[in-house]
Parts: sequence; C-alpha cells; structure tokens
Amino acid sequence: MSRIGHVEFDRLVRRIETGVGRRPAALRRRTVAWALIGYTGLLAWFLFVLLLAAGFFSALLWADPVGKILCGIAGTVVLVLGSWLSLRLFLVRVGDPSGVAIRRPAAPELFAVLDDIRARLHAAPFHEVLLTPEFNASVAQTPRMGPLGCHRNRLLLGLPLLDALSPEEMRAVLAHEFAHLSREHGRLSHWLYRLRRSWEIQFRRFGTSQSQDQRALRRLIVRYVEWFWPRFNAHAFVLSRANEYEADAAAARIAGAAHVASSLVRLRLLARLMEETLWPELWQLAKSQPAPPGDAFLRLRDGLRQGVPAGKLPRWSDEAFRESPNNNDTHPCLRERLHALVVSPNSGAAIAHAAAPSAAEALLGASLEPLRAELQAFWTKESGPQWRDHHARAAALGQRLSALDHAAPAAAATIETLWDKANALLHLDNNASAEPLLREILAQRADHAPANYQLGRLLLEAGNASGEAFLEQAMASDEECVPAACELLRRRYTQLGHTDRLCDLDKRLDRHEKTRAASASERAEVTAKDRFVPHGLSQTDLHSLLQIFSELPALGRAHLAQKELKHSPGHHLYVLCVRRRRCWYQFSDTEADRELAKQLSQRVQLPGRTLVIPPAGGFRTLARKIARPEHAVWP
Repeated sequence: MSRIGHVEFDRLVRRIETGVGRRPAALRRRTVAWALIGYTGLLAWFLFVLLLAAGFFSALLWADPVGKILCGIAGTVVLVLGSWLSLRLFLVRVGDPSGVAIRRPAAPELFAVLDDIRARLHAAPFHEVLLTPEFNASVAQTPRMGPLGCHRNRLLLGLPLLDALSPEEMRAVLAHEFAHLSREHGRLSHWLYRLRRSWEIQFRRFGTSQSQDQRALRRLIVRYVEWFWPRFNAHAFVLSRANEYEADAAAARIAGAAHVASSLVRLRLLARLMEETLWPELWQLAKSQPAPPGDAFLRLRDGLRQGVPAGKLPRWSDEAFRESPNNNDTHPCLRERLHALVVSPNSGAAIAHAAAPSAAEALLGASLEPLRAELQAFWTKESGPQWRDHHARAAALGQRLSALDHAAPAAAATIETLWDKANALLHLDNNASAEPLLREILAQRADHAPANYQLGRLLLEAGNASGEAFLEQAMASDEECVPAACELLRRRYTQLGHTDRLCDLDKRLDRHEKTRAASASERAEVTAKDRFVPHGLSQTDLHSLLQIFSELPALGRAHLAQKELKHSPGHHLYVLCVRRRRCWYQFSDTEADRELAKQLSQRVQLPGRTLVIPPAGGFRTLARKIARPEHAVWP
C-alpha cells in the first residue's frame, strides 16, 4: 500500500545496511526513533479527540445553563464517538492460527526439548503448541491490540516437517524459533522485531477498503502511514535480518552448527518437493475422488521418505545454493546463512529425503499416530469444501473437453476452441497435453497473451529458460499480465542468483504500478476540466444505443463524448448528457431530467464505463462542455 516503489525500498535498505546498519547499537536507536514517530502519529487521533472533548467540558465553567447542557452533550459525543472510531480502527482482532493442540502429557519428549531450549536461551514461553499441515515451523504472535501490542505466543509445528527432519535438525529449528523470543536478542531488538510484524499486519489494512464509518478517519492517517511505514520498515527490516543471523547462531550453540546447516538444506529441498510434487499429486486425486483421502499425511510422509527424484536433484540443489538475497523476506538466502555458520553441509542425495528416524517419531512417540489421525480429521474438515469444488470443477471441465472434441475436430479447431481446450487442461493440471495446444495457438497468433503466459510458466517450472521469452511476449501483449509474469520471473532470477535482472524487474514493476495508479485515478472521476474527444463507437454499438433512444419518446436530445485517457490504453470512459423533450413554452424540469438519466444509466451498455448525466444541478458545467454540436447523437 505504500507509495514507495520496489527500487526505492531496495535503495533505502542498502543505504541503511552500508551506513548505520554497520553499527548495531546505532541501528537499534534509529529504529526505536522511527517506532516512536509511528506511535506519535497513530496516537495523535486519540490526543485530538481528548483535547476536543476537554475543550467542550472546559466551556462548562463559563457557559450559561443551556450552554452547559449543550457543551456537556457535545463533549460526551466527541469523546465516546471519537474513541469508538479509534478503537474500531486500531484494536482489531487478528485471526488466531489453527491446528491440533499438542498437550504436554501427550508428548513429554517434545516438551522436554522445548523446556530445555527455553531455559538455555532465557526465552519467553509459548502459550500453545499447535500441529499444522504445513511444511514449516514458526512462531505466531497474535497482537490483541493491533499496533499497540499485547501478544499471545504460539508455536506452530508442521507434521510434514517433523516427518522430514531428524531429531537433531528439529532441535536446531526449534532453537531458532525460540531465539526470536529470547533475551539474547535483547529486549529492545525483540520488541522491534515483534513490532515490525505487528505493524505490517495492521498497516496493510489501511490499503484495503474500510467500512463507511472508518473512511473519513482513514483518509486522515493514510498519507502519514504511506510516508512513515516504508522508512520504519526499512530500518526494522535490516534489524530483523540481523536477528535471523543471531537466531541461527543461537541455534548452532544449542544443536550444533552442522545440524543447523543440514536442517536448512533439507528444508529447502524438501519444501520444494512438497510444493511442486507432493501436494499437487495429492490434489490430483480430487479429479476422481469426491472427498479428501483419509491417508493424506501418510502419503506425504512416504513421499518425503522417497525424496527428491534423482533427475531433479542436481538442478534443485544448484538453484538452492545460487539463490540470491532479496528484500521481500527478512530471512537471508541459504548461501549467506551457511556462510555465517562457517559450515559446508552435504547437499547430495543423503540430505534430499526424510531423515530416519524422524523428529516426529522421536519427539511425539506413541502419540504420533493419534495426532496424525487428529490432524487428518482437521485437514479433511478444513479442505473439504475446496476439495469438493475441485471435484465438481474437474467433472465440468471433463464434460467441456468432451464437448469441444465432438464439436470441432483438431484439424478444424479455431484459436478460441484451442484456447478453451488448453485452458481446461491447465485447470486439470494436465500440462503435458496442454503444451502442444498452446504452441499451436501461438503458431497461429504469436501475440496471444494468455497462451504466452501459460507456456512461459510451464517452461520455467520445468527449468527451461526459453519460457522467459514467452512471458516477455505476454507482458508486451497485455499489461494485465505484468504482475503475475514478473512474479514468475522473480522466482526464476532469485533461484539463479541473477541480481541484476531482479533490479530490472523491480523497475518494471514500479513503472507498471505507477501507470496502473495513474490509470485508476484518471478513470475514477469526470470533471469539466477534463479533455473530451468524439465517442468513437462502432456502427454496431452506436446502432444499439440509438435503438434504446428510439424507445424513449421523452428523450429530447443526447450528446455523447469520451474522456481522453492518457494512462489507460484499451479503456474507455464515456459521458452521455441527456435532456427531456419539452415544448417551447415549458420550463426545464431538473428532476425529470435526473429521472431520465437514471433510467438510461440502467439500460445503456457501452464498451467501457459510462456516466449518464442531466444538464443541470451539479453536472451543469460538465454538461455544458459535453452538449456541443460535434458530440450530438440524438436526434
């Protein structure tokens, strides 16, 4: 939501890293200063409400009896309503993470490890430990009072991760997470680390639509937030990245640097296996099964034990170690984290599959299978609606493909038919069958943006660099493809360590976002200061419009023009000015003109946004500019 672009944020982060970032104490002081500025801005509204209410209450000392009553009522309304709006804006409940609670009696080995790590790192306790379906371990700190804090700490442990790592590697992961709650981070650094995460959640809300009673207040602070947040975030980002290195160092002291390193590499390789292979294969079952399988987490465990396929391991391993750092994630890249640990772990086949025995077996013991069954039931319930949607959609797409095959043989298929078939196959994850169709579409029409995008995506996912050219063509053909195509290219360049290309990508995204913002701004309103050009309607659209006019005997005159849009190629914004028919002796009827404009706005369908206005009232000046002879379309 910030007005600052990717390039400017990267430049700001680099300036901090090479400047005050080299002096940890100075960086903390600077970040604290920005945090205090943030609190000052956020609490200014509360202070304004208190001062305004105090002003009314102070007037009670000098007012007459009637004035005392009015001032008392006004002060109370200001205090209550202003405080309520402020609380509605800031004290927002963030959704609690979900999962299966692990109780101490059920997993004494796990809690013994947690207690030991907590004692050695002098860390804050976790209020709850949850088992989740994700391939991840994390600390969830839920702010009860928005930017004002008051957190509840939860440890989220993904069962697939427990199935993948060894007990020693899991101990390293847990130590890393505990370190973020540790006094070894320093109370100040820990507060800033937590504050950044809390404010990131809250400030994102200012970029989304609010309820009607909050929009006025939001407008008062949104510009302040747009100025403040990138600057605080850049300082806190550099500090948070330093905290990640400290957390790795703390984990190395607890579990050993070798186990920290092996956990990082195994995590990276098997996370990709989960994302690109195991979860997609599981969801492929939705095409034939109406309900989720009852052994999903056993399937995932077995897939992790088989590990990364030998044909993919060299490329995945190479890309993991070539990955470049980026400012979208406070976690340093794998290469930098291993360099800081001064360890060169084994990156071969031995670390590309689940460890044996696993951390799940060692830490959950006899409770492993009951907990797995409980998590299975939890996941089945949570994913059930989405699974059924996938199944119904797959059935509908299958019928659609069959109908297309019968309606148009392959030799006579049009581009539209080919795209329909390719799109259906892509939604069914049948990429092998979709690729020839995409190539056939592009052979007939090289600038087909969706086909270029999808073919580029498939090729990049297979590690084929030729996909970049197709994504470039998709962006050249359709600006709407830019964000999604840039995200695919970002992932590609990050994996390959192409830092220079990432910079170019950020510049392109910044240009696109500025253009899109300018486009949205110029299409948001129409005023008499705008420049208007002829409507430029096709004969078909103009004939349809005139047909509607002919059905309205009350319509006297109509003028149609198009606002000149400098930043919105392909978009149209029409202004239609209509006036009721009246005799020479009749006065103009403003209300009747408004009713006619309202009636027409519900019927007129032009190839773009259309504003239908009467020639009077608040539209008088605009109507005078539209109602010129060159814009007349009726009679």
